Amino acid sequence: MPNSEQIKSILRWVISTFGATLAGFLAGKGIVDKDALVSVLNSEAVTQIATAAVMPLIALTWSIISRREKNITAATAALSNVAGVITTDTPEGKALAKSVPDPSVAAAGTVTAAKVAGVK
Repeated sequence: MPNSEQIKSILRWVISTFGATLAGFLAGKGIVDKDALVSVLNSEAVTQIATAAVMPLIALTWSIISRREKNITAATAALSNVAGVITTDTPEGKALAKSVPDPSVAAAGTVTAAKVAGVK
């Protein structure tokens, strides 16, 4: 299930990718002048944008991957001013801590978590 950051990234991608479709719909309904729209869509600038259409897809993919819990946890643990990350003492929290190959990420209630927290 995508988290809220992934959902926002997906929505931004959909809006930027399908904006031309919306413009076509508006022209079909007579809200926008068809000739002006065709002129804009046939311009060199739009052609260059269309040839680079793969870029939004790359951005969408990266947004989804980089905003997964595992990646966010690993990135947080890697920050220079963060001693470590302690996940919740739940099956999900334990699985998340195990999925990050970093000794400074641990599930609450474990010996490793006590070390990360500096408890002796």
